[in-house]
Amino acid sequence: MRMRIAGLDVELHDVEDVLAELQAIYREFDARTDAYSRVPSNPHLCFAGCSHCCREGAFFAVTLVEALRWALAVANLPEPLATRVRAETDRLLAMQRQMFTRIAPGPFLQPAADAQESLARLADRPGDRDEESFSKRVATVATTGVACPLLEDDRCSVYANRPFLCRAYGFPVDAYAVESATSFTFRSLCRLYKTITLQDYVVARDLRQRLDQLSVRLAGGANLGRFTSAEAILAEVLGA
Repeated sequence: MRMRIAGLDVELHDVEDVLAELQAIYREFDARTDAYSRVPSNPHLCFAGCSHCCREGAFFAVTLVEALRWALAVANLPEPLATRVRAETDRLLAMQRQMFTRIAPGPFLQPAADAQESLARLADRPGDRDEESFSKRVATVATTGVACPLLEDDRCSVYANRPFLCRAYGFPVDAYAVESATSFTFRSLCRLYKTITLQDYVVARDLRQRLDQLSVRLAGGANLGRFTSAEAILAEVLGA
Protein backbone atom coordinates (compact mmCIF):
# COMPACT_ATOMS: atom_id res chain seq x y z
CA MET A 1 0.00 0.00 0.00
CA ARG A 2 1.19 3.51 -0.80
CA MET A 3 0.14 6.99 0.18
CA ARG A 4 0.48 10.15 -1.87
CA ILE A 5 0.62 13.13 0.45
CA ALA A 6 2.06 16.63 0.05
CA GLY A 7 3.87 15.63 -3.12
CA LEU A 8 5.43 12.53 -1.54
CA ASP A 9 4.85 8.93 -2.56
CA VAL A 10 5.21 6.96 0.66
CA GLU A 11 5.41 3.19 0.82
CA LEU A 12 3.42 2.04 3.86
CA HIS A 13 4.44 -0.82 6.15
CA ASP A 14 2.51 -2.96 8.68
CA VAL A 15 -0.63 -1.02 7.81
CA GLU A 16 -3.20 -3.24 9.54
CA ASP A 17 -1.21 -3.54 12.76
CA VAL A 18 -0.36 0.16 12.81
CA LEU A 19 -3.99 1.19 12.32
CA ALA A 20 -5.03 -1.24 15.06
CA GLU A 21 -2.52 0.36 17.41
CA LEU A 22 -3.78 3.80 16.43
CA GLN A 23 -7.30 2.71 17.37
CA ALA A 24 -5.94 1.46 20.69
CA ILE A 25 -4.41 4.90 21.33
CA TYR A 26 -7.74 6.55 20.58
CA ARG A 27 -9.53 4.13 22.94
CA GLU A 28 -7.03 4.84 25.69
CA PHE A 29 -7.47 8.58 25.23
CA ASP A 30 -11.25 8.16 25.38
CA ALA A 31 -10.89 6.24 28.64
CA ARG A 32 -8.76 9.02 30.13
CA THR A 33 -11.11 11.80 29.07
CA ASP A 34 -14.09 9.81 30.35
CA ALA A 35 -12.38 9.48 33.73
CA TYR A 36 -11.63 13.21 33.72
CA SER A 37 -15.24 14.11 32.89
CA ARG A 38 -16.68 11.91 35.64
CA VAL A 39 -15.11 14.14 38.28
CA PRO A 40 -17.59 16.96 39.04
CA SER A 41 -14.83 19.56 39.38
CA ASN A 42 -13.60 18.78 35.84
CA PRO A 43 -16.17 20.28 33.46
CA HIS A 44 -16.32 19.17 29.85
CA LEU A 45 -18.31 21.76 27.95
CA CYS A 46 -18.24 20.43 24.39
CA PHE A 47 -21.50 19.17 22.93
CA ALA A 48 -22.75 17.89 19.57
CA GLY A 49 -23.53 20.73 17.19
CA CYS A 50 -21.16 23.19 18.90
CA SER A 51 -18.76 23.57 15.98
CA HIS A 52 -16.98 26.87 16.54
CA CYS A 53 -13.61 25.10 16.87
CA CYS A 54 -14.20 23.43 13.49
CA ARG A 55 -15.26 26.72 11.95
CA GLU A 56 -12.38 28.78 13.29
CA GLY A 57 -9.46 26.48 14.03
CA ALA A 58 -9.37 23.83 11.34
CA PHE A 59 -5.78 24.29 10.18
CA PHE A 60 -3.33 22.18 12.18
CA ALA A 61 -0.70 19.45 11.86
CA VAL A 62 -1.06 15.67 12.04
CA THR A 63 1.26 12.69 12.02
CA LEU A 64 1.49 10.29 9.09
CA VAL A 65 -0.55 7.57 10.80
CA GLU A 66 -3.37 10.00 11.62
CA ALA A 67 -3.29 11.27 8.03
CA LEU A 68 -3.65 7.71 6.74
CA ARG A 69 -6.75 6.94 8.80
CA TRP A 70 -8.21 10.34 7.95
CA ALA A 71 -7.55 9.93 4.22
CA LEU A 72 -9.17 6.49 4.18
CA ALA A 73 -12.30 7.95 5.75
CA VAL A 74 -12.37 10.93 3.38
CA ALA A 75 -12.09 8.57 0.40
CA ASN A 76 -15.39 6.98 1.45
CA LEU A 77 -17.39 10.22 1.62
CA PRO A 78 -20.52 10.22 -0.55
CA GLU A 79 -21.16 12.63 -3.37
CA PRO A 80 -21.75 15.54 -3.60
CA LEU A 81 -20.09 16.00 -0.20
CA ALA A 82 -16.81 14.53 -1.44
CA THR A 83 -16.58 17.00 -4.32
CA ARG A 84 -17.30 19.95 -2.03
CA VAL A 85 -14.69 18.79 0.49
CA ARG A 86 -12.02 18.45 -2.19
CA ALA A 87 -12.77 21.87 -3.65
CA GLU A 88 -12.67 23.61 -0.27
CA THR A 89 -9.50 21.78 0.73
CA ASP A 90 -7.84 22.71 -2.57
CA ARG A 91 -8.48 26.36 -1.71
CA LEU A 92 -7.12 25.84 1.80
CA LEU A 93 -3.99 24.16 0.44
CA ALA A 94 -3.44 27.04 -2.01
CA MET A 95 -3.63 29.50 0.90
CA GLN A 96 -1.21 27.33 2.88
CA ARG A 97 1.34 27.35 0.07
CA GLN A 98 1.03 31.09 -0.44
CA MET A 99 1.41 31.89 3.26
CA PHE A 100 4.18 29.37 3.90
CA THR A 101 6.41 31.15 1.36
CA ARG A 102 5.96 34.44 3.24
CA ILE A 103 6.66 33.09 6.72
CA ALA A 104 10.35 33.11 7.54
CA PRO A 105 11.88 30.52 9.86
CA GLY A 106 12.14 31.57 13.47
CA PRO A 107 15.08 33.27 15.20
CA PHE A 108 16.29 29.94 16.60
CA LEU A 109 18.17 29.36 13.32
CA GLN A 110 21.61 30.81 12.68
CA PRO A 111 21.69 33.67 10.12
CA ALA A 112 21.86 32.48 6.52
CA ALA A 113 25.28 32.67 4.91
CA ASP A 114 23.96 33.98 1.60
CA ALA A 115 20.79 34.68 -0.41
CA GLN A 116 20.66 31.15 -1.80
CA GLU A 117 20.70 29.63 1.68
CA SER A 118 18.06 32.12 2.79
CA LEU A 119 15.74 31.06 -0.04
CA ALA A 120 16.36 27.40 0.77
CA ARG A 121 15.27 27.99 4.34
CA LEU A 122 12.10 29.69 3.20
CA ALA A 123 11.16 26.64 1.12
CA ASP A 124 8.72 24.19 2.67
CA ARG A 125 9.91 20.60 2.24
CA PRO A 126 7.28 18.01 3.22
CA GLY A 127 8.97 14.91 4.58
CA ASP A 128 12.02 16.95 5.62
CA ARG A 129 10.51 19.84 7.51
CA ASP A 130 12.23 21.69 10.30
CA GLU A 131 9.72 21.12 13.10
CA GLU A 132 10.07 24.54 14.71
CA SER A 133 9.71 26.40 11.41
CA PHE A 134 6.81 24.18 10.40
CA SER A 135 5.04 24.77 13.73
CA LYS A 136 5.45 28.52 13.27
CA ARG A 137 4.01 28.36 9.76
CA VAL A 138 1.05 26.21 10.81
CA ALA A 139 0.29 28.50 13.75
CA THR A 140 0.36 31.57 11.49
CA VAL A 141 -2.04 30.07 8.95
CA ALA A 142 -4.28 28.90 11.79
CA THR A 143 -4.75 32.51 12.93
CA THR A 144 -6.75 33.16 9.75
CA GLY A 145 -9.60 31.22 11.37
CA VAL A 146 -10.26 28.84 8.48
CA ALA A 147 -13.16 26.38 8.66
CA CYS A 148 -12.76 22.63 8.29
CA PRO A 149 -13.88 21.41 4.85
CA LEU A 150 -15.22 18.24 6.50
CA LEU A 151 -17.82 20.11 8.55
CA GLU A 152 -21.36 19.30 7.39
CA ASP A 153 -24.42 20.77 9.15
CA ASP A 154 -22.28 21.66 12.18
CA ARG A 155 -21.03 18.08 12.56
CA CYS A 156 -17.87 16.32 11.46
CA SER A 157 -18.49 14.12 8.43
CA VAL A 158 -15.68 11.73 9.47
CA TYR A 159 -16.12 12.05 13.23
CA ALA A 160 -15.12 8.49 14.15
CA ASN A 161 -11.86 8.92 12.25
CA ARG A 162 -10.93 12.44 13.38
CA PRO A 163 -7.29 13.07 14.39
CA PHE A 164 -5.95 13.20 17.93
CA LEU A 165 -6.01 17.00 18.15
CA CYS A 166 -9.72 17.05 17.30
CA ARG A 167 -10.34 14.48 20.04
CA ALA A 168 -8.34 16.55 22.51
CA TYR A 169 -10.04 19.84 21.73
CA GLY A 170 -12.29 20.90 24.59
CA PHE A 171 -10.18 19.11 27.20
CA PRO A 172 -7.18 20.50 29.07
CA VAL A 173 -4.63 18.04 27.66
CA ASP A 174 -0.95 18.21 28.58
CA ALA A 175 0.03 16.89 25.14
CA TYR A 176 -0.81 20.33 23.70
CA ALA A 177 0.19 22.46 26.68
CA VAL A 178 3.02 24.94 27.01
CA GLU A 179 4.68 24.30 30.36
CA SER A 180 6.51 26.81 32.54
CA ALA A 181 7.97 26.45 36.03
CA THR A 182 4.61 27.34 37.58
CA SER A 183 1.84 26.59 35.07
CA PHE A 184 0.43 24.92 31.97
CA THR A 185 -1.07 26.92 29.11
CA PHE A 186 -3.52 24.71 27.26
CA ARG A 187 -3.36 25.85 23.63
CA SER A 188 -6.19 23.74 22.22
CA LEU A 189 -8.64 24.37 25.04
CA CYS A 190 -12.14 25.39 23.95
CA ARG A 191 -13.07 29.05 24.44
CA LEU A 192 -16.09 27.91 26.50
CA TYR A 193 -13.61 27.38 29.36
CA LYS A 194 -12.52 31.02 29.33
CA THR A 195 -14.01 31.94 32.71
CA ILE A 196 -13.47 28.57 34.40
CA THR A 197 -10.65 27.68 36.79
CA LEU A 198 -9.40 24.20 36.01
CA GLN A 199 -8.59 21.77 38.80
CA ASP A 200 -7.01 19.01 36.74
CA TYR A 201 -5.98 18.01 33.22
CA VAL A 202 -5.79 14.93 31.03
CA VAL A 203 -2.39 13.27 30.82
CA ALA A 204 -1.73 12.35 27.18
CA ARG A 205 1.84 13.24 26.26
CA ASP A 206 2.73 9.57 26.13
CA LEU A 207 -0.08 8.95 23.63
CA ARG A 208 1.10 11.76 21.38
CA GLN A 209 4.62 10.30 21.45
CA ARG A 210 3.20 6.93 20.42
CA LEU A 211 1.63 8.59 17.37
CA ASP A 212 5.09 9.74 16.29
CA GLN A 213 6.52 6.27 16.83
CA LEU A 214 3.71 4.63 14.88
CA SER A 215 4.26 7.04 12.00
CA VAL A 216 7.94 6.12 11.77
CA ARG A 217 6.98 2.44 11.75
CA LEU A 218 4.35 3.08 9.08
CA ALA A 219 6.99 4.73 6.87
CA GLY A 220 9.37 1.79 7.23
CA GLY A 221 11.64 3.53 9.73
CA ALA A 222 11.69 6.96 8.07
CA ASN A 223 10.73 10.00 10.11
CA LEU A 224 8.75 12.13 7.66
CA GLY A 225 7.59 14.61 10.27
CA ARG A 226 4.08 16.05 10.27
CA PHE A 227 1.67 17.18 7.59
CA THR A 228 -1.02 19.85 7.50
CA SER A 229 -4.69 19.07 7.80
CA ALA A 230 -5.20 20.16 4.18
CA GLU A 231 -2.49 17.79 2.98
CA ALA A 232 -4.01 14.91 4.94
CA ILE A 233 -7.55 15.46 3.65
CA LEU A 234 -6.28 15.48 0.05
CA ALA A 235 -3.98 12.49 0.48
CA GLU A 236 -4.55 9.44 -1.74
CA VAL A 237 -4.18 5.88 -0.48
CA LEU A 238 -3.34 3.42 -3.22
CA GLY A 239 -3.90 -0.30 -2.86
CA ALA A 240 -6.31 0.04 0.05
